[in-house]
Amino acid sequence: MLNRLNGKRSEAESVPGERGKSRTRRRGKLNKLWLPLAFLLPALGLYAVFFVYPFLFSLSLSFQRWNLISPDKEFVGLANYAHLMHDEVFWISLRNSALYVLMTVPLAVGIGLVMALLVESLWKGKRLYRLVFFLPVVSSIGVISIVWGLMYNPQDGAVNKLLAFFGIQGPNWINDPAMALWALAIVGIWKGFGYNMVLYISGLKSIDRSLYEAAAIDGAGRRSQFRHVTLPLLSPVTFFILVMSIISSFQVFATIQIITRGGPNNSTNVLVYQIYQEAFQFFNIGAAAASSTLLLLIVGTLTVVQLRLSHKMVHYQ
Repeated sequence: MLNRLNGKRSEAESVPGERGKSRTRRRGKLNKLWLPLAFLLPALGLYAVFFVYPFLFSLSLSFQRWNLISPDKEFVGLANYAHLMHDEVFWISLRNSALYVLMTVPLAVGIGLVMALLVESLWKGKRLYRLVFFLPVVSSIGVISIVWGLMYNPQDGAVNKLLAFFGIQGPNWINDPAMALWALAIVGIWKGFGYNMVLYISGLKSIDRSLYEAAAIDGAGRRSQFRHVTLPLLSPVTFFILVMSIISSFQVFATIQIITRGGPNNSTNVLVYQIYQEAFQFFNIGAAAASSTLLLLIVGTLTVVQLRLSHKMVHYQ
């Protein structure tokens, strides 16, 4: 009888103890949840002020008519998007943006990979070559655009003089509608491949050398090692480079503003420059905001497609 009473007392005493432990565990979980959020709040606040709010404000402007001068805004619904669908310049700028991406991204990525392989194969001078090829990336885009504009001069430019040295008559790069976009693409490739090269070099350094040794023991040559070892292991770096290159190519503006100003005959007028014209030349803020929203959707869609393709490639490998 006494044993039963003692057992009931111990059970009754253990219940409050278990409750206290569960409360302590809950508090510990809450602290683990809120402590990281407390550290993230300053960064999230800056992100909300400088990214989220401008995006929402631009999205709201795409449904309004505003000339940037008058404080009054008029809600027009989808009229700005309908205006873009019937605007010939918008479609020309969209086509030019797509062409510019196709001209610059594959060549910049390919040249970056080739130069990374060449630089890493050297015994001496690696740092010097990295510095030389990376200098255009950190150089001022304004200065670069002015220098390249002078180099493209059909009479006294360095580009045509170099071609004439090899017996080739150079074209009128900037004033020829068939060559103007290629001239800008060459500048974009020259400025961007050094960044891709540095990323590929870091990716090459992270590959375990024993994989190459194992492949060599199995009889794989350099081409097979590159195809079956290097390229698959560089796929995360390649995905990042492709996404960033496409985004930066869609956002090209400074070289066009300084060298061609969208000409000749809108042959170099891209989406970002068309947004600039709508907003600050024609003072049609609603159409500019609508173009910005469409540009965001295009880039976001391309990023999602690349992400899906990269996952499929990883599962296939």
